[in-house]
Parts: sequence; structure tokens; C-alpha cells
Amino acid sequence: MGKLLKYELRKSWLTKLVVLGLAAVAELVFAYGLEFHNEDALALGIMFLVFIAIGGVMLIGVQSVVILHRDMNTKQGYMLFMTPRNTFQILGAKVLENGVSLLLAGAFFFLLGLLDMTLIFSRDGQIQRIWEFFQDFLRMMNSRIEINWQSMLFLTVMMLSSWLCTIVEAYFADILSSALLNGKKFNGLVTFAIFIALELVLNWLQRLVPGTMPVNTYLLLQALIAVGMTGVMYVASAWVMERYLSV
Repeated sequence: MGKLLKYELRKSWLTKLVVLGLAAVAELVFAYGLEFHNEDALALGIMFLVFIAIGGVMLIGVQSVVILHRDMNTKQGYMLFMTPRNTFQILGAKVLENGVSLLLAGAFFFLLGLLDMTLIFSRDGQIQRIWEFFQDFLRMMNSRIEINWQSMLFLTVMMLSSWLCTIVEAYFADILSSALLNGKKFNGLVTFAIFIALELVLNWLQRLVPGTMPVNTYLLLQALIAVGMTGVMYVASAWVMERYLSV
């Protein structure tokens, strides 16, 4: 399993380096604005960091789906399935790599954001307009969010868990397409419909959590629902691979 995990990590290291490089550039813009009291540069740096964090996490997940699709439809993937590993281990390595990558990316951007906010508030009379913009942005995602590090942490965990579940749902749809619908008419449309249906199920399950609960408990339960559905989707995907795609 360890060798499979290293193999999966090698496939996506370049993308992660690009995301880190872009984050470093955005952080330099932020630092410049903070040091020289340039509100435009400061706002630009914060905006870039937010979009790089969201875009980077999304890119890591999407790349994982693309790699799985390639592995199931190229000679490189054929050689992977020829290794003395069952499909549960092969797919498990992909899910684990994606989960670890998302966790590390989320921790990196969360800590970076915490540091930047601390630096902002360490200055006298700092940039109320920018802080209000950041608050409004967070409330667009969840109107009940309180602006403190605990709520930010729980929100990050919930979003990463939900995104990992979305990726594993895409795994299942792609695997089902390759196993049972390959060459069939409207293959792509059916695959997309399966993915959307699974996303709706996840959304419905998460909305069952009572909105009257404390916000951190509310976010934690939504994260646990996403983790549970991720496990179900992984087992279902691996079973289909084992039954119909194992060579």
C-alpha cells in the first residue's frame, strides 16, 4: 500500500508545486501591502490567496479524477492493474492520496490565513474595509458562521470532507461508466447524471442536520456525513472495479 501511495503522490507533485508557487506570489503581494500600508495591494493579496486556496483544493481533486480516468483507459493504467494488488488497495491508495493532499492543503491555507489575519490586527487602525469584505465572503458560504478561528477550522474541515466525498462520487461515476457503459450511447450524459444524483444525495443528507444546533456541531456533523458517504462510495467503486475491470 505504501508503494502505491508513493506512486500516486508522484503523479500529482507538479500541480501541488504550482499551487504553492502561486500562493507564495500572493503572499508576497499581501506582505508588500501590509508593510507599505498599500490597501490596494493588501486587498489584492488577500483576494488572490482566497481564490488560490479554493482553486488549488479544487484542482487537486479534479486532477485525481483525471488520473483515475487515464489509469482505466491507457496502457499505463493497465500496468497498474497488473501489479499484485487488489482493486480495493489500488483505489484505496488513490482515495488516501487525495485525502492526505486535501488535508495538507487545507491545513496550509488555514494556518496561512490565520497568520495573515494576526499580522493585520497587529497593526494600528488596520483596514476595516478589507476585514468586512472577508466577513461578507465567508457568510456567502454559510450565513451562520462566526468569525473566529474555531468556526473557521470547523468550516474548513466540513468543506474538505465534502469535497473529498464529491471526488469519490466522481470516481464511482467514472468507474461505472468504464465498466458498464463504455461505448454505449449517451455514456457521458448518463455518467454526469449519476454524479449529479450522488451530489444531491450528499446535499440532502447534510441538510438533515438541524440548523438550530451550535454552528460548530452543525459543521462537524455535516463533515461526518460526508466522510461516511465517502466510505460507502469507495467500497461501491472498488467492488465495481473488482467485479468488472480487474484484469
